[in-house]
Amino acid sequence: MLLVVGDVITDVVARHDKPLARGTDTAARIALLPGGAGANCAAWAAHCGARVRLLTRAGADAADWHRDELLRAGVEPHVVVDPGAPTGTVIALVDGADAERSFLTDSGASFRAGPQDWSPRLLRDVTRLHLSGYLYFTPNGRALAATAAAAAHERGVPVSVDPASVGFIEELGVRAFAAAIRDADVLLPNASEAALLTGLDDPAKAAAALAARHGAAVVTLGAAGAVAAGPGGAAPVRVRAPRATPLDSTGAGDAFNGAYLAAACAGATPEAAAEAGCRAGSLAVTVIGGRPPGESVVTRS
Repeated sequence: MLLVVGDVITDVVARHDKPLARGTDTAARIALLPGGAGANCAAWAAHCGARVRLLTRAGADAADWHRDELLRAGVEPHVVVDPGAPTGTVIALVDGADAERSFLTDSGASFRAGPQDWSPRLLRDVTRLHLSGYLYFTPNGRALAATAAAAAHERGVPVSVDPASVGFIEELGVRAFAAAIRDADVLLPNASEAALLTGLDDPAKAAAALAARHGAAVVTLGAAGAVAAGPGGAAPVRVRAPRATPLDSTGAGDAFNGAYLAAACAGATPEAAAEAGCRAGSLAVTVIGGRPPGESVVTRS
């Protein structure tokens, strides 16, 4: 069983083929979908065959919808309903020319998650714990992450962290973020996050530096694949990603993480787990939104 602790978000994905026209209309294809880095990761892990449990927080406005969508995805959802905040919402602006996306983020209830949401029962049958980096950008979230990680380590359960956001890391401060995640056993950053955390632009060197701190690290490189580094100072391994025609890159990193963790739970080597992650990431960019194929989508134009 994989336990994911992280955010669930309502995604509004707007795909536009022309540059945004300031002060007037830009034609777009708009979809309303379930999202969130934590929830997406959990859904992809389930899609790849893992048993997955998710602890998350949502507002009363959309908690039931998100719970139903997680169940449809094969995830065991533990959704704490926040009485004072709506479910977080992200507007993802996706450029049709290259599928690159930019986010406008209202974190809503997900940024109110805290240790009050934790229960030791969540660790029943769990062999891995994954923490979404978005937890670390509020004091309550950091307390929840620390509580969950400490409980996992008491049971010998390894902990992985996805750093999640260069912008939020810069706002918090690199040193503060690094201190907050110091107990992570596996770090799963993208190239920009790895460079920010290490000061090293070369992904292989950054992966090695992060592995030296945490034990293992996998730096994702988008269409170029990933670089995996393990303990003991062994040379990082480069893993290629299958070719794909991108439609929307939203959630590709979450797909990588979910598939990587599912493979790791099944006993795969770090290199084989990274290969599984790359396959999932390549599939993810061919569908709209951050969930596996077959998830529900409400489309508007």
